[in-house]
Amino acid sequence: MNNVSIAKASANNTKNLPITSVSVVIPAYNDETTIERLIVDVNTLLKEICSDYEIVCINDGSKDNTFNILTNLAKRLNSLRLINHVQNKGYGETIRELYYAGTKDLVFSLPGDYQFAPKELITMAQGLHDHDFVIGLRVNRNDPARRKLQSHVYNFMLRLFHGVKYKDVNSIKLFRRQILNKITLKSYTPFVDAELVIRAHKANFKVIEIPIEHLPRLSQGASGGKLSVIWDTFSDLIKMSSQI
Repeated sequence: MNNVSIAKASANNTKNLPITSVSVVIPAYNDETTIERLIVDVNTLLKEICSDYEIVCINDGSKDNTFNILTNLAKRLNSLRLINHVQNKGYGETIRELYYAGTKDLVFSLPGDYQFAPKELITMAQGLHDHDFVIGLRVNRNDPARRKLQSHVYNFMLRLFHGVKYKDVNSIKLFRRQILNKITLKSYTPFVDAELVIRAHKANFKVIEIPIEHLPRLSQGASGGKLSVIWDTFSDLIKMSSQI
């Protein structure tokens, strides 16, 4: 999505948009082909629709040129706050840190691989009129069959162990930061995304899923499909069934 398209989208869809203060949080790992475009597009969109915003990005020990690209971007964009992990800590620990790093009234998560367009913020923000927490529901998921199967099994187990009926808890999220003042996240694995949703729901915050577009992957990205990551995530899912 180019800058002109972003401006048109914001002009056509931002009437009465409930966004005045937002932190966009972005985990980046080996995303040299997408990260600059993503952050520039995010910044362009936010300038059009919001008076108070920040972009917080963590480079999670990337082995390509991601960190250098982000460093140069941070010199150009006052809105960008860069955090660097010298060693890769993994998606779970990184996104958990990002959720707490946001300082604005709303937190919006986007991965560094540009599988979600920044304009989805406008789509998802409509849910904030009546809810506190919005999950982006991927209606046509652009992932390999293996990842889709893993997600199907994962969401089934979430229903089984936690009673969660949401369909896409590991997708992007837009939520009120005050939720983090009422709950405590304990997981450091990718289960933290589900934990956030579960704890918010059980703390009586209103959660909704809104359909969004999911784009093909253009970068190497994170390691969510590794067996070790899957094992740790499912272990937390089961272990925390008695703690949430």
